Amino acid sequence: MNDTLRLILKIVLSAAFMFYGLQKLGGFAPAVEMYERLGFGQAPRYMTGSSETLGALLLWWRGKEIYGALLLLGTMCVAIFALLVYLGPPYAPVPHLTAALLAFIWMSRAQIPTFARG
Repeated sequence: MNDTLRLILKIVLSAAFMFYGLQKLGGFAPAVEMYERLGFGQAPRYMTGSSETLGALLLWWRGKEIYGALLLLGTMCVAIFALLVYLGPPYAPVPHLTAALLAFIWMSRAQIPTFARG
């Protein structure tokens, strides 16, 4: 059951982050507009899109999925901050993706090196 749920989460998370990452990298109008509203130019759009795309791909690196998940978690922390401080609602996919990501990290915690676990 745990392996099945982990696989389902991996599929959903990688599809979602690949979708959002490629939208940002492809310069789709809503992504460009959102980063214009932030007021920092378009460079953060490329950084976010790259980290989302890379994180989605890293979720499929057998035995190292945790690194992709942690990269995506960092991206989500920045996204939550940007939404709360600069952009405002709608918040729709952010809490759902973050919850799914945290569940995936919890299920993958055995991949964290022992020196990092204390």
